[in-house]
Order: sequence, then structure tokens, then C-alpha cells
Amino acid sequence: MGLRDAESRAASRRLLATSERELQRIVLDMHDGPVQDIFAALSQLQVVERAVAGDAASQQRVQQAIGLLERALGEIRNFIGAFRPPGFERRALGEIVEGLAVQHETLTDQIVELELPPDLGDCGLPTKIAIYRILQEALANGHRHSGASRQRLRVARHENAIELTVTDDGRGFDPERVLAREEDVGVEGGHFGLRGIQDRVEMLGGTLTIDSAPGRGAALSVVLPAE
Repeated sequence: MGLRDAESRAASRRLLATSERELQRIVLDMHDGPVQDIFAALSQLQVVERAVAGDAASQQRVQQAIGLLERALGEIRNFIGAFRPPGFERRALGEIVEGLAVQHETLTDQIVELELPPDLGDCGLPTKIAIYRILQEALANGHRHSGASRQRLRVARHENAIELTVTDDGRGFDPERVLAREEDVGVEGGHFGLRGIQDRVEMLGGTLTIDSAPGRGAALSVVLPAE
């Protein structure tokens, strides 16, 4: 790798770390702002609900408004839970991946079969953040789109590289078609999807392989330098 390539990789790693800090700031702002406002609105509506107890039509409208706010609050809580900082600096890579698998199972009721070697070791902060977000997105995509009841997640170390593999036996898809669609719209389903995974992998000088087709499941493999 030439000097220019090394500088480019170093800049990409710094950018990933900066993006993660910005994401955590947004999560905290959501918790301290909109979440608290929704709680306050729910409290006020519950007072109104009691005040209009004799008016069936008004009470129905208030209850509908309460239901909408509770649903919005639940979605925000799920988002905050998914993107809450997992302690990248102080926790080892294996512990973070294991925590992600447990979190995914808790949020989705989908089983994750996890394979982690005892000698996985650790890696640099930007790479650790990228691994977490790549696996998080891969698991989320599999849950939303595959129709499978479980996924398999494997992390392995090969000298100076870390290999990530996420597979399922769901309905499968056409990777080229999905990537082309995400190229047009930027995000897909509220997430960055395969395009976001591809961008993170490229920024760290890794490789991404997607093996899937309609009707035969999917396998996503990523190899990253263990820097």
C-alpha cells in the first residue's frame, strides 16, 4: 500500500469514528428532547381523557391520539435502543458482537446462532465500530426481508484480517438489483442497507461478498484489515 493509500485509509477510519460520535449525539438529543415531550403530551392527554369521560366521541378521539403517541414513543425507544453506544472503547470486540446478537434477539424475537472463537482478540476503534454497524445492519436486513426464523453470525480472525459472515435460509434476493435501487434512493427501509455496508467496507479497505438469489437464502461475508 502506497503512502497516499495509507493516508486515505487513515482518513476514512477517522471519519467513521467521527460519524459514530455524531450518531450518539443525535441519540442523546432524541432522548432528552422528543421523548420527554411525548411523555408530557401523553400525561396531558390522560388528564383530558378523564375530563371527557361522559363524551364518547371526544373520548374516542383522545384515546386514538394516545395510541398514536404511544406507538411513536415505542418506535423511538427501539431506535435509541438499537443505536445506544455499546462501550466501544472499553469493551473487547467479542463482547460487543455477543451483546449485539442478544440485543437483536430481544428486539426482534429472531434467533441468532453465534460463532465466536475464544482467541478473537481486539482491533482498533474505527474497525470495531464498523464491524458492529455492519453486523447490526446485516442482521436487521435479514430480519426485515428474509422471512427466516433465525440467522447465523460468525466472526473469525485470520492473521491480520477479521472475517464476518451472516447467513440465513430465508427467501433470498437479487443483490445487484437491491444495490442498484439503494444507489438511487440513498437509504432503503429507513436503514442504509447493503449500500451502507458496502461503503463502510470500502472505506476500511476490506472486501464484501454477497451470495444470494430468490428462493435460496443469503450469505453476506466481509473481510476487514484488523487495524
